[in-house]
Amino acid sequence: MKRIVFTLVLTFISFATISEPSRYEVVAKKYQEFAFNKSVVENAKMQGECLVQLKELTFKKKNEFDPISEWVNYRSVSLLEQYSPCEVLIMLEVANDKIREESKE
Repeated sequence: MKRIVFTLVLTFISFATISEPSRYEVVAKKYQEFAFNKSVVENAKMQGECLVQLKELTFKKKNEFDPISEWVNYRSVSLLEQYSPCEVLIMLEVANDKIREESKE
């Protein structure tokens, strides 16, 4: 009996979590005439994921000073003023790889 109740509770929690709208969806519903179309929303989600990857790229070594990561972090701030997060991620990934290759030689 306990197992059935536990399973039901987990199921209800899962459905509540899955069906909960995002913060943007709540605002978009309120201002429907100004809401972004689906492709703009998907692009924004992609840019958000690229920002997370930029953070991962710049903070690879958390316990020790890494001058290459510091450089990448510094460059990312100025590049984000000019380019989208995904463009910056691509540029800095290439730069990071090239610098690390050269430092091994």
